[in-house]
Amino acid sequence: MASHEPADLQPSLSAPSAAVATGGPECSLGADEHPGTARGWRRSPFHSWPYLLKWLPIGAVIGAVAGLGALALYGLLALVTHGALGLLAGFWPATVAGDGHASPASEIDRPWAVPLLVAGGAVLGASLVRWLAQDAGGHGTDAAIKAIHHDPRGMRGRVTVVKALASALTLGTGGSGGTEGPAAQISATFGSVSARVFGLSDADARVAATAGLAAGVGAIFKAPLGGVLLGVELLYRRGMAPEMLIPGLTAAAVAYAEFAAVRGFTPMFGTRAAAPVTFAQLPFFLALGVLAGVTGRSYCWIFHRTKAFFDARRKIPDLLKPAAGGLAVGALGLLLPDILGTGYGLVQSAMDAQWLLKVPLWVLLALPAAKIVGTSLTVGSGGTAGVFGPGMVIGAATGAACWRLAELSGAPVAGPAPFVVAGMAACLGAAIHAPLTMVVMAAEVTGTLDHLIPTALTVTTATLIMGNRTLYPSQPHRKDSQPLAATGPGSRLG
Repeated sequence: MASHEPADLQPSLSAPSAAVATGGPECSLGADEHPGTARGWRRSPFHSWPYLLKWLPIGAVIGAVAGLGALALYGLLALVTHGALGLLAGFWPATVAGDGHASPASEIDRPWAVPLLVAGGAVLGASLVRWLAQDAGGHGTDAAIKAIHHDPRGMRGRVTVVKALASALTLGTGGSGGTEGPAAQISATFGSVSARVFGLSDADARVAATAGLAAGVGAIFKAPLGGVLLGVELLYRRGMAPEMLIPGLTAAAVAYAEFAAVRGFTPMFGTRAAAPVTFAQLPFFLALGVLAGVTGRSYCWIFHRTKAFFDARRKIPDLLKPAAGGLAVGALGLLLPDILGTGYGLVQSAMDAQWLLKVPLWVLLALPAAKIVGTSLTVGSGGTAGVFGPGMVIGAATGAACWRLAELSGAPVAGPAPFVVAGMAACLGAAIHAPLTMVVMAAEVTGTLDHLIPTALTVTTATLIMGNRTLYPSQPHRKDSQPLAATGPGSRLG
């Protein structure tokens, strides 16, 4: 079947590149090269290599560097969290089984310190971004998608260091956000740098950057297959990019093996087996899908509205905005401490029926909205953190509240794990238009396929509710609706 994709969007598979003269500055360029490309890159042999022979070694290199980046981000975040929230505020966030021990959040010993820490961490992170690499700001994934479509060879190497430091400061001091956005941008930048090193064309650079994104997210969540599918699904709201499959699979496998060799191979939330879902329970998952879709739409709307509000306040100094957002998030965190930081431990705790039954009902009902507001204030005001992970937490909290209400009504529901997992996958999968990714990732982070049927049903329903609204504005609607901008001599390659 003939492809409707523009020629410069299609990766070079095995066709040799155009002949390149070996003379001086007036030598002719290949079809996919530009005047700003260095002569050494034009001589690169990778243009003419067969698809597998090219992407297996390049994907492995990208994955190896992405795995190191994920480890560095994880280590920095753990260090800052221990020193700031732990030692200074006397608050220990909930942990996940993949960290070696799952435990709920502690009480806050020094409440007065929390708003100051959240505001201070947000300002420090924003300062690093402002002074060293402004393209490292925001939530990362959307910036990576935009760069992949418009300038895949132009991501600057310094972004990796600045993004890791700024994100660790923002999240480790209590800012509400996720690790996947920083991991995605850091790893996509590695892919972009690799494309320049190997002298790849624009189209192949796009594949390399996407493979880096897939590897980083797959490693940080210990979900390599989910990371691969994310690279295939995430670039468009309606459509896939199958050319990303093999490079992404290679890079994600290497990055995951590297990350897990250091952090352990235990799934993120341990092995959460569940009893088979009965026919009588299916209507509850349909209802959860509707609610998760509505919650996902609300998350997208509130986040973008909050960001637009802060962006429009041009008379306010840029560093005062994350300070104000941080103070508000810290104050909200005193009421609901589980919204502070990544919140991944909340997902782990919510799978425990005994913990859920001890939590006041109003807290469970308020947690999804509180996490939406906290993340919107943290990132929308100028903080550096991801919005992918909070989508998981928001959905999981929604599923936990649904289970609690169903249990109170005497409905025939078993444990809360299927509701938590299905809500987690449905809310985020719909919000980022990657339903298949989240069905697979839900199985990987829980170490079991027991939740597959309710998760698939809930994700499908939520996706229908979501429509065209998206968490990532840089996602084109279709594969043929966003041409790849040429990389000219003005591209930032430093």
